[in-house]
Amino acid sequence: MANKLGKNSFFDVKMGTIGAFFLGGIVFMINYNHGWELASIAAGKQALYTFFIGGVMTKMAENLALRFTNRKQALLLATLVPTLLTSILTYGMHSIKGTPEPFISTIPTFVFAPGGFYGWALRKRKEFEKKN
Repeated sequence: MANKLGKNSFFDVKMGTIGAFFLGGIVFMINYNHGWELASIAAGKQALYTFFIGGVMTKMAENLALRFTNRKQALLLATLVPTLLTSILTYGMHSIKGTPEPFISTIPTFVFAPGGFYGWALRKRKEFEKKN
């Protein structure tokens, strides 16, 4: 099912990949003092999770940004909905996996997700408005 700007309505491979490298790199650096092997395992798990969740949530932000005629409403929803879902999923994953500090481990999501989703939604909205 294709949307107005892309071929896949449910997953953004490019943004999932960028997010995977970005957050995987952060996790690698955070854990490097435990050795490159453990840091690589942690970074790989983070990258895999971010690839899938990031790809889905970025596409959700794009879809919401284009779905509503009211620009402010569209951008607000395109920022808040994926940010909340991503934060809940990330916190839940850390809690289930027994991360010693699940809330602290979720802080990068709280910090980067709103700006990332807003920026992506705004970009896609501008592209859409320019075409129409």
